[in-house]
Amino acid sequence: MTEHQRHVLSAQDGHAIHVQTWAPSGTVIAVIQLLHGLGEHVDRYARFATAATAHGIAVCTHDHRGHGQHTTHLGHFADKGGWQALVADARIVNEYISACFVGQPLVLLGHSMGSYVAQNYAMHYGRELDGLILSASTWSSRPALYAAYMVAKIEYWRRGTHISSPLLDRLGFGSFNKAFEPARTGLDWLSRDATEVDKYVADPLCGGPYSCGLWLDLIGGLLAITSDNAISQICADLPILISGGASDPVGGDKGMTRLTMHYAQTGHQRITVKIYADGRHEMLNETNRDEVTDDWLNWIIAKVVARKKKPQP
Repeated sequence: MTEHQRHVLSAQDGHAIHVQTWAPSGTVIAVIQLLHGLGEHVDRYARFATAATAHGIAVCTHDHRGHGQHTTHLGHFADKGGWQALVADARIVNEYISACFVGQPLVLLGHSMGSYVAQNYAMHYGRELDGLILSASTWSSRPALYAAYMVAKIEYWRRGTHISSPLLDRLGFGSFNKAFEPARTGLDWLSRDATEVDKYVADPLCGGPYSCGLWLDLIGGLLAITSDNAISQICADLPILISGGASDPVGGDKGMTRLTMHYAQTGHQRITVKIYADGRHEMLNETNRDEVTDDWLNWIIAKVVARKKKPQP
């Protein structure tokens, strides 16, 4: 049996953080704090969360600012300090989890944009985590990020923080579908499963457009995490799983390999890499999603739960 609950927490600025928790009715052996990606929401993870509870693992997740059914402005984080607000919200949810599941191992799982927030979070609070899963992540080129940041800044000044920019949306996603042409939809890059792609297309809470302020926040956040000096702030002995589809245009095989290399050369000692051939961006919605789900949950049991039970030197 899975127990599903909804709660509302309050951020320091008064923002309402809408949280959902799935927990097994019996013994809980670990907790996943899940950070979703850009242009989606937590309800899309119900299937994964239910599967996790069958392994004795609880899942707690929240809608980022500008996402989900309770937001007042889809596609916009905040008028000021949006990226820092995402990290601060994750901290409040983390404290809530710690109070609800006292003493249980905690794994932070970030998907796509959520993986960037997760890394930024781990730089500050990594010693309170027992594991880190980076899904559909990548290592971006800093010169390319600087160039994108300047374009975003110009669009921000020209159009305003709340207004969307077709130019920035094209820069962000414009080339993602090219590898899959002739494509059935403009979002075939998400998954090989046509039903899952259609669900995303039909969901009014998924997809853009995104505000100029959001793009400026997001690119600034990427610049904050994309350096060896930055990731060296994450505990070297933290178990890390880097996983995703080889054909994911966000990172794919090359992007995840670069990410792994940087973690290895900054002294991180417990890295696992799991890349799925032909997989696209959303591995939890892919044709082999059951395999992926089992792999990730078994990694938590083997690398986090088992290690937590052993006496540490």
